[in-house]
Amino acid sequence: MELIIEDLKYEDIEECYNINKLIFNEEYGLEDVKELYLKIHNNTDTYRFLVAKLNGKIVGYTSVIMAYNLFDGKTPFMTLWWVGTHPEYRHRGIATKLFEKIEQIAIENNCELIYFTADEDNEGAHKFYQKLGYNMNSTKAFVKMLID
Repeated sequence: MELIIEDLKYEDIEECYNINKLIFNEEYGLEDVKELYLKIHNNTDTYRFLVAKLNGKIVGYTSVIMAYNLFDGKTPFMTLWWVGTHPEYRHRGIATKLFEKIEQIAIENNCELIYFTADEDNEGAHKFYQKLGYNMNSTKAFVKMLID
């Protein structure tokens, strides 16, 4: 089993896009995704799109965003959006390897913390994240969808 965690390449967008549809049952225009990728993929100080490839096939991915809060320090924080593993490849250590790479990037960029949300009823994910050392605090995430 050869598992590699790397930055998403343009030629892998469609494969990753299809996994996103499968996992999260959400669909955006593929051409829009490609256009956005071209616009922001070189800005690695802010954005990283990581994929997990098992024997050359994408089986997991995440979007990493690094940002600063102007008023509380000199170090950035990291937030994750859509951490996912293909359902047929779960419980094989893929997400663990993704998080190892995420944390490596956070350390290399002197990030103070990593922040992300998980669906309230996704108890399997909660247990997994806690096993990795993440804890749920009493903070609630408030979300307002501005575009359907």
